[in-house]
Amino acid sequence: MGSPDDSPGTAAQGRPARAASRSQSQAKSCPSALCREDALLLGVVAPDGTVAYVQPPTRVGAEFVRQAQALGHPERRFRFSSTCVEAACPQWTGTGCGVIDVVIGSRPAEPPADPLADPAVRPAVPPRPLPACAIRHTCRWFAQHGGAACAVCPGIVADTGGTATYRSVQMTSSGTDPPVGDQN
Repeated sequence: MGSPDDSPGTAAQGRPARAASRSQSQAKSCPSALCREDALLLGVVAPDGTVAYVQPPTRVGAEFVRQAQALGHPERRFRFSSTCVEAACPQWTGTGCGVIDVVIGSRPAEPPADPLADPAVRPAVPPRPLPACAIRHTCRWFAQHGGAACAVCPGIVADTGGTATYRSVQMTSSGTDPPVGDQN
């Protein structure tokens, strides 16, 4: 799990990403933040709809944000991270991030084992390695769900930013519309 992907990377304008102060090091990171200046660019959305992580991740500057927003909905094309703002975010449940709670809760159950198959003969399926991630040590989602969050993380794409990002996921899970507001 520990890897060089835990380094903060280099900024888009050639400046190193800021080292966390003692108080910031205890703060959690939002792994699906909006495209804002000084956000950490974690990945790019691949043609198959999954996030391909950028190594090393990069702090984005004002020019990157301007250009990305000019093309519309940067969160459809990129994954960003910033400090989790907890209760200031409409995705906050009071105890954690509702996004990962909904996604983990909505994962399909494992298919039932074939009752006719002999478990002693069935080959063991090795666990998949966790994706390389620059924020795992501070990630809100990882803090809430551990490796299960990492396993689904590459498939979570913020398609419109803000609350609308997760509206359809939350509605399918809870049957109610989440509060309207801007994430982070």
